[in-house]
Amino acid sequence: MSDLRISADLSLPIEAATWVISYLAKRGAGKTYCSSDQAEEMLKVNIPIVVIDGMGIWWGLRVSADGRSPGLPVVVFGGEHADLPLIPEKATEMAKAIVESNISCVLDLSGLSKRLSRRIVSDFLDELYKLNRVVRHVYIEEADLWAPQRPIGSEQDLCLSAVDNFVRRGGNHNIGCTLITQRSAVLNKDILTQSDCLVILRTLAPQDKKAIQTWVEEQTDQDKTALKEWYDSLKSLKNGEAWVWHPEPPMIYQKVMFRQRETFHATREFIRSPMASKITLMGVGEFVERFKKVFGSETSQMTLKGSIIPEDVQKRLKFIGEQLVEKDKRVESLNAKVEELTGLEAIRCDQLEQAHEKLKKYEKFSEALAELLPISNIPQVSEHGDVPSVGLQKVIRVVDVPAVKKVIGSFPDDTMRGKVLTVAKKGKLDSWRKLDEIVKAVEEEHWSATSAEVNNALNDLEKQGLIAKKHTDRNYYCLAQGVVFTSKEAKS
Repeated sequence: MSDLRISADLSLPIEAATWVISYLAKRGAGKTYCSSDQAEEMLKVNIPIVVIDGMGIWWGLRVSADGRSPGLPVVVFGGEHADLPLIPEKATEMAKAIVESNISCVLDLSGLSKRLSRRIVSDFLDELYKLNRVVRHVYIEEADLWAPQRPIGSEQDLCLSAVDNFVRRGGNHNIGCTLITQRSAVLNKDILTQSDCLVILRTLAPQDKKAIQTWVEEQTDQDKTALKEWYDSLKSLKNGEAWVWHPEPPMIYQKVMFRQRETFHATREFIRSPMASKITLMGVGEFVERFKKVFGSETSQMTLKGSIIPEDVQKRLKFIGEQLVEKDKRVESLNAKVEELTGLEAIRCDQLEQAHEKLKKYEKFSEALAELLPISNIPQVSEHGDVPSVGLQKVIRVVDVPAVKKVIGSFPDDTMRGKVLTVAKKGKLDSWRKLDEIVKAVEEEHWSATSAEVNNALNDLEKQGLIAKKHTDRNYYCLAQGVVFTSKEAKS
């Protein structure tokens, strides 16, 4: 069995049929086009595929690239090019029949409300996982719709749970999966991190790059500076150009241009064109009949022409369906707003992180400066009324003023301030010391002392200009600059 040739200079191994692969890109960069290349390769080597298609474009696998000749044998359920209808209540039975008849198919959910679509996805994937045993690959278009990072309500929770179980454990039943999304940031991270292989096309949004970064930094020990340059390069990728990264044997880390599709790419422009109503799909009657035979007697009712539902009920269902679609649009609008705000939050977080890094560097610099140049030795600035000016700019004269000496003669040692000065006179506060070190030094003079007592004494001495506090850590003290002791001993 040959490899899967997705590019002139890269073929995936046949084992990729059971990998979890994620195609990540902004809209219009070519993620659906490139993942269809991969699907074509699998179909050509008789690996059955299933496509969860919320966009209504994967039927193009049935037509040649120029739209005039047959494509590949894929049965389409639902949508404008359906061979058979997509019945929400029969999703479980459909999965069973697809496994037993071993057909490749597209589930076109584009004409259904999100509520019904999620119900189909969760029921279908749960049953497919239970029954499948042969190598099969499932493509999940717009994966963030079925597996959001922040599910809202029980329906989204249920669908997310089904996708999560399918992606995590599908390999045990010979199932591979390809996740396709234009919003890496809102695809559930527990699912994205299950990817064996990333195919990364042009990506612009900072929050989407952040999601990619989470996966990459778990897989590599590369220098972060080099990785940052790599992240920045993603915005300059051409349509159809991608980085393919598989960190385990066979190791793949390669930038490629995907090959031209052999089947039809149903673009937005095509769907709006007159040709859309004239295109003819490859006949798959044999596969449809094979499916119907397995599906059972109820398939006599599965027809796109005619219906067993009374007309008044059909009208009512149509009205309810339209209302649900409108509700879904409103929900999607609100979700888009949430995503926009989340994106702004991610940008703000990046800015705060950068500012924090700068502050940490400044703190280290300030600390070193304080050690090397105590505050009293910093040149003082003199500004007098008679200072000359140059134009409108006042001249500032910097004068190096020596620190004023403070001489300490005798002092009582029966107070805590006196005891601290006694310790200082012996040179134990000539450099920065922690509070607990000063308490210990006092106790070594055979005096009792508590941290609170010593701290109060140090604060009093600081106010008198005899003790200095470290400005980067207020728990450190030393003898103030310019303070000297006479040779007289302390009074008892």
